[in-house]
Amino acid sequence: MIRHGQASFGSDDYDVLSARGVEQSRALGRQLAGAGIDAVYSGPRRRHLDTARHLAAAAEEAGARLPDPVTMAELDEFPAIEMFRLWLPKLAAEDAELAALLAAGDSGRAALRAFDQVTRAWARGTLDVGELESFAAFAARVAGGLDAITSAEGRGRRVLVVTSGGPISVAVRGCLDLGDEPTLRVALALANASTTEIKWRGREMTLFGFNHVHYLPRELLTYR
Repeated sequence: MIRHGQASFGSDDYDVLSARGVEQSRALGRQLAGAGIDAVYSGPRRRHLDTARHLAAAAEEAGARLPDPVTMAELDEFPAIEMFRLWLPKLAAEDAELAALLAAGDSGRAALRAFDQVTRAWARGTLDVGELESFAAFAARVAGGLDAITSAEGRGRRVLVVTSGGPISVAVRGCLDLGDEPTLRVALALANASTTEIKWRGREMTLFGFNHVHYLPRELLTYR
């Protein structure tokens, strides 16, 4: 499972790979050129599809043609941006430290603090998100998508899944039987263009590797 390359955090349209995100994707593609990939699946967002496209181009330049990606809505990220837009003014009114970070223009630290508060409440089911997807629905959606992939591919296949941190954390949850809040904390640890390796037998999934970034030079290592 691959987290997408760095997107455009803090811009009007997050769902666009940065120049660094493109380079991360290409570095990953060169790493995967000799991996013998049998199938590629992608989430529906532009950052997912572009990550898959750039890594495939780099792999082909290195002599390996990857299969065309299959796009799956089940691999989409949870509605984080929508939740922040809904809840950030309310959080800032109740959290003096968050309000001070926003007033000082420290959007990075403010976003991390808001992300932690919003996602914890969302996972607990105590956040009123209206018509937006609940955590339980999100986890069930992703788990259903992963089950469809493993059922379609069967045993002995090497599959790439290009998505976001949230779906990867749900996959890790399925391997380690994590609680709801710890599941979302996994997403915070995932680097851009990182790989997490999962092996499956039927519906049983086992975590074999987490958050690998050894193919990225230090200047390309990012988490946001």
